[in-house]
Amino acid sequence: MLAATLLAACSSTSPPASAPGSDTAQAGVALLRPTPGPVIAGYDVNRNRGLDFGGNRGDAVMAVAAGRVLYAGPGPRGTGNLVILRHSDTLMTTYAHNERLLVRVGDNVARGQRIADLGSSEADRVKLHFEVRVSGKTVDPTPYLRGAAAVAAAPGSPATRPAATRSGSGFVVSATQVVTNAHVVNGCAGVEIAGRGLARLGPVDAAADLALIEVGPQAEWLPLSTEPLRLGEPLVVVGFPLPGLLAQGHQVTTGSVTAQAGVRGDSRVFQMSAPVQSGNSGGPVLDASGRVVGVVVSRLNAIRAAAVLGDIPQNVNFALSAQTLRSFLDAQKVAWRPAAGRPPAQSVPDVAEVAVRSTVMVRCVPAPG
Repeated sequence: MLAATLLAACSSTSPPASAPGSDTAQAGVALLRPTPGPVIAGYDVNRNRGLDFGGNRGDAVMAVAAGRVLYAGPGPRGTGNLVILRHSDTLMTTYAHNERLLVRVGDNVARGQRIADLGSSEADRVKLHFEVRVSGKTVDPTPYLRGAAAVAAAPGSPATRPAATRSGSGFVVSATQVVTNAHVVNGCAGVEIAGRGLARLGPVDAAADLALIEVGPQAEWLPLSTEPLRLGEPLVVVGFPLPGLLAQGHQVTTGSVTAQAGVRGDSRVFQMSAPVQSGNSGGPVLDASGRVVGVVVSRLNAIRAAAVLGDIPQNVNFALSAQTLRSFLDAQKVAWRPAAGRPPAQSVPDVAEVAVRSTVMVRCVPAPG
C-alpha cells in the first residue's frame, strides 16, 4: 500500500480560467477551514511554511476539499501524526501534530469530512500545522481559505468553483480508435480530442488502466512491437505534458529501459528514465525503430517519496508494457497493426516525426454542475 502512495498518475488537471495573479485560482477550489480554532502562527516562507491553528485536544481536523489519502501515520521528525491528502495532480494539503488519525492510506474523503483529532504529537502545545502544496511547492494557505469565505458570502455564488478540466495523451491504434489511460477518462461526462472536437468513449478497463476512444477514419496509426524489451534499450516518449504551462503542441523526451517491471515487480509495467509529467498519461513510448513498446502511466512522485522515505528519487517513471496493451486491444477485438520484424533504428527526430502524427491530446469533459 505504501508503494501505491508514492506513484503519481501523469494526467493533468487544469484549473478554470481566472485573473492573473489570483492565488485561489491555482487550486481550482475554495478550501474549507481545516479546524475551528484560531490561527496562532501565520505563514512565513523561512520559518513556518503553513498555518498553525490552536484549539482544544480532540477538536475536529477536517479535509479542506474532497480528495484521497496519500499518507496517514507517523510523519518525518517534528510533524507527529501526519495526514497528506491529494486533491488533484497539482494540489495537496498536509495536517500535522494530530492526536488520533481517522483515515487510512487510499481512503477517499469528502470535503469537510473529519480526518483526525486535534493533538500535540511532536509539538509543544495542542495545535494543527496545515500546509498547502501546489505543483510540489508549499504556498501560503491564507488566500485559499479567504477564497472559501468569499464564495460562501457572495450572493448567488456557487458553492464551489467549476470543475477542473483533466487532460492526458493518447495515440491512434487502429483505423477508428485512439487508446489512452483509463484514469485520464475516469468520471468524465465526455471526451474531446484537442483540435478535432468531441469523440465517443469506448471500452474502459480500469484494471489494465486502458481505454479506447472512437474517432473518425485515420490515415495512419502506430505499429505495436511484439518483441520483449531489453534493459538499456533507448526510448522516445511523445505527449502533451503540463498543458497551459509548457509550449503548446507535442513534447518529446528520451530515455531508456531501466527495469523490466514496476514497483514490487509488477510485470504489467516497466520502468524507464524518459522524463514524463502530468499530461503525459496515455501517450506512446516508442523504441528506436518507431514501434510502440509501452503506454505512459505513472511516475514516482519525488515529493511524496521524500516525505515518506527521507530520500528524493530522480526520474523513476513507468509505462504499461506492449504485452499489457496488446492483451487489452485483443480483448476488444481491435485490429491493431504489428510491426514487421525489427525495422532498422532511426534517429530520434525521425521517430518523433512519425509519432506526432498519431499522438493526440485527450481532454475530459466534466459533468455539469
